[in-house]
Amino acid sequence: MYQDTDKFVDLNFEQSVRQAAYLLWERDGRPLGSEKEYWFRALEEQLAARDRSIDQTGAPPPTAAND
Repeated sequence: MYQDTDKFVDLNFEQSVRQAAYLLWERDGRPLGSEKEYWFRALEEQLAARDRSIDQTGAPPPTAAND
C-alpha cells in the first residue's frame, strides 16, 4: 500500500467538510453519537457544491499543492 497519502489529500476540501459537518451538528442541537451521519451529510453537500462550481466554470476549482 502507498504510504505517502498526503499527496492525495485536499486539506482545504477536508476542512470545508469538517466545518459544514460541525454547523449541521450545531443546527440540529448537538446530538451525541451521530458523527458519521453529519460527516457524510456535509461531504455530500460539499461535493455537490464543487460539482456546481465545475458546471458553471467548466473547470475544477484550484487545489493547494501539498509538495
